[in-house]
Amino acid sequence: MKNNLRIAILAGCLLICFFWCVSCEKKKEGKLEVTQKTYHLTQFSDNGWSIDATGLIKNVGEADVRHVVVTGVCKSCIEVWTPQKWFSYSQNEDIVSSEQKDVVETIGSGLAEDSSFDQKDIIGYIATGEEQPFSFKEFAYFYTQSPNQKPEMPPEEELDIIIESFETVGK
Repeated sequence: MKNNLRIAILAGCLLICFFWCVSCEKKKEGKLEVTQKTYHLTQFSDNGWSIDATGLIKNVGEADVRHVVVTGVCKSCIEVWTPQKWFSYSQNEDIVSSEQKDVVETIGSGLAEDSSFDQKDIIGYIATGEEQPFSFKEFAYFYTQSPNQKPEMPPEEELDIIIESFETVGK
């Protein structure tokens, strides 16, 4: 009887240790890296120019990812719509309401129903070790005084690709 009790206690302890080890297993996570990026200067109106971006994102993590949201940022751009300067659009209180209306009519509001808002790309799925292309438009703007004037792009070190969010796929 004592031997059976000892065996039952030992088996119970081993079972608890097994479940504890299994439950402490490290979850696999996705990790993304921008492997290639190219910036393009595009004229979208007589006096309006924008910076567009294309490139590749690689999943270097241990798990697949989905719903990858990628966009660009111009570190040297101002947030106020000013001719002859690179700027990024935002709902900034410095922009008076009449100017905001002009900006929204020209470059879009960023709402989902606004078909002209292309400042982000959403990649549906990236498997582990795979690369997927991205492409988005108009993350920085420049307005010139004359249609014949082409602006200089900001230095490439002032432009960056940002992975805003993604979901790790559970396996």
